[in-house]
Amino acid sequence: MEQSKEFHLSFSRIAIYEACPLRYKFIYIDKLPTAERSYFSFGNTIHKVLELFYHPEHNFVVLKKPPSEYLNELLEKNWISVGYKSKKEEEKAKEEARRILLKFYRENIFGFKPARFVEKNFSFNVGEFKVIGRIDRVDEDNNGFKIIDYKTNRILPRLFKEIDLLQPAIYYMAAKRALGIENVNSVSLFFVRFNEEITFDLKEEFLKKSEEKIVKTGEAILRGDFEPRPNGKCSTCEFRGICPVFKEK
Repeated sequence: MEQSKEFHLSFSRIAIYEACPLRYKFIYIDKLPTAERSYFSFGNTIHKVLELFYHPEHNFVVLKKPPSEYLNELLEKNWISVGYKSKKEEEKAKEEARRILLKFYRENIFGFKPARFVEKNFSFNVGEFKVIGRIDRVDEDNNGFKIIDYKTNRILPRLFKEIDLLQPAIYYMAAKRALGIENVNSVSLFFVRFNEEITFDLKEEFLKKSEEKIVKTGEAILRGDFEPRPNGKCSTCEFRGICPVFKEK
């Protein structure tokens, strides 16, 4: 079990624990290596490109570069090759990234304003538990601020599970408690493939439930509750070979 002084939570850690406590143990306690996934590389590349595109000091306006050319330049410089099965698969993914970024440019360039912050780290406490993470983008918005997180999902969700809503709740709490932003006007997930932004109405009751979820998860981890939880992602789990659920089968 993790030592209390080193222990912290994040949205990704909580989501992994929620899906399967045993997988959480394999990753964060046993420190077993995880599989390299091309979709992580793809998503991280898009995030890095948009971080620099909206950077307060390194955006195309400051650098006096044509925006579409700058996007392509950023893609080439920040492309991550890890996890692709072949060069052909990688080139296909890079071409898809170019199309996504070109569409993003065409639909968002008018009225462009650099972000106030990009890739802003945060750390705050919920009860005895430290919660850490990083906000993709913070924009100034009508005498307040707007929190934006990029998503590169292939499917645009129309319904969100409770665990999915925990992420914007954590961002809202982080902006207020860690970044000192009092006027948080909105928290949005921006689905880059679809150029669609979904904004969440984070009521006080839901924020309280989110805090309870964080505490409940932290307590379960410190108790050592790591029962396997079979789910739809088991078929692609890198730990199937050592998971007792599949050993029994």
